[in-house]
Amino acid sequence: MARPPNPRIREKLRSQAVDYVFSHGVGDLALRPLAKALNTNARMLVYHFGSREGLMREILAGVRERGDTLITAWFEAGKNPRTLSEFLRWYWQQWMSAPRVRPAIRLIFELYALALRNPRAYPGVLEAPLAYWQKLTKKAGLRSEFEAAEATLLLAATRGLLLDLCATGDRARVGRAMQLLIHFVESRYEHKPARTAKRKPHR
Repeated sequence: MARPPNPRIREKLRSQAVDYVFSHGVGDLALRPLAKALNTNARMLVYHFGSREGLMREILAGVRERGDTLITAWFEAGKNPRTLSEFLRWYWQQWMSAPRVRPAIRLIFELYALALRNPRAYPGVLEAPLAYWQKLTKKAGLRSEFEAAEATLLLAATRGLLLDLCATGDRARVGRAMQLLIHFVESRYEHKPARTAKRKPHR
């Protein structure tokens, strides 16, 4: 009877694979070149992850976990509850537009493309982003009845901006578009109407 994969070795290989594709992307990545870069062999990768598709799913999960760790820490670091517009500003400056993160963003779109061609091989890849943005809207205090619609809008807007940034590299223009999205969020969900002075009754 075959021994089950060692979870510590599996996690180490996954982390190394995430680091590798951050730098090299997915493209036509085959198991043999990746295994060589990780100082292992293709047979061991199949043993731990089942298939190339299984490994790709785990790589995407690793990317999301790293991002989620940063985002959760940011929300928890605030003295006051963080607003959605504050999050979007931080998200643009520290994640979306940061040159060091660009390989990770390209990786996400490469995996989207793979999942669109073969969704059964990549379960959850296409659906998980909406669920994640619903979690973010909850953290930012949006009312529950708006979660699905607002999360859909934010997902579509930020994903479109990221794709444009990857395609053109025009950080200044995409940044202005991001500011428009932030202003929309502020006016739609966070604007507090000014108090009007009470008129004294006529005698």
